[in-house]
Amino acid sequence: MTHDPLPTTDQEVDVDPDRERATEAMMPVSRTLTAIVARTLTEVGQEITVPQLRVLVLLNSRGPMRLSTIAEHLDVNPSNASRTCDQLASAGRVTRQEDENDRRSVVLALSDDGARLVNGLMARRQQLVDGVVARMKPSDRRALATGLEAFTAAVASAPPDETIGLPDGRLIPWLL
Repeated sequence: MTHDPLPTTDQEVDVDPDRERATEAMMPVSRTLTAIVARTLTEVGQEITVPQLRVLVLLNSRGPMRLSTIAEHLDVNPSNASRTCDQLASAGRVTRQEDENDRRSVVLALSDDGARLVNGLMARRQQLVDGVVARMKPSDRRALATGLEAFTAAVASAPPDETIGLPDGRLIPWLL
């Protein structure tokens, strides 16, 4: 995957004031959302590592899968994924089942404990975001929802070679 270099002062840049304003407006939003994620990770930091959380979120959003598929989705070495999944299985956060289609493979799934942890974390993030949204005027909430829906659609429609993340276009594969 290649990314276009940032324009230098010597390069001509088409200036679209609305695009520039929207991009600038997203920067403090990005920092706020990063702070919310960091805060919720701190709240569960003693219970789980970030690599473990990545696996749990992936299994929560995509369902049971083979270890090799987990490694591919997370863009990590299979041995790293295996070690992380072993830790999660030992902690009772994932279950292992023999693959019905290939008895040499194992399918991993969220346990009830793993699902509770992910759902609790996501509920806490939603609560923190809602606390901000609640302070907005109703008309601003509607405008925000419309704008964010359009932003999400633009992310989903981007060609894989123009995305930040994996070649298949997953922007942040373990969060989706």
